[in-house]
Amino acid sequence: MLKWLTITLIAVVVFATLLLGLGYLLKEHKITTTHLKQQLDQERAEKKLKQKGNTFIETSLIDVVNKQSLPSKTAYLTKQKILIENLTCSSKVQCVLVEIQFADLHCPFAINKIGASLLAKTAEDISKVGKCPRYPTNSQLSCLNNLCTYGDINN
Repeated sequence: MLKWLTITLIAVVVFATLLLGLGYLLKEHKITTTHLKQQLDQERAEKKLKQKGNTFIETSLIDVVNKQSLPSKTAYLTKQKILIENLTCSSKVQCVLVEIQFADLHCPFAINKIGASLLAKTAEDISKVGKCPRYPTNSQLSCLNNLCTYGDINN
């Protein structure tokens, strides 16, 4: 009887050790996968924002927003965050062209409807901006590469 009790106890201990080991491995795998996914998402976002050679909003928006000299750093960060985080779309219907008013200019930007409503709730920007992005005369609002854009879509 003692022999079978010992064998059963050893089997239970080995089984419990295997289960705990597998659980630990799954936990570590989840942490690593989550970290890699976040890193890939960040690289994709940076790649989209760094595309050169087009006249669309994803490049000109960053240039204009970064050249601002704002007295209120909070308003700047809020408006910049809203503009950059609300460029995504799945169809042209989700995009709108909004006029952002600075102290000296009105600049048009293509943004999704959620971003437009958030911008309407923020305080007016009293900073000065050197110039607005220039768009060709035949510019159209579109959803290109899942980003709201305003420009010549035939390029």
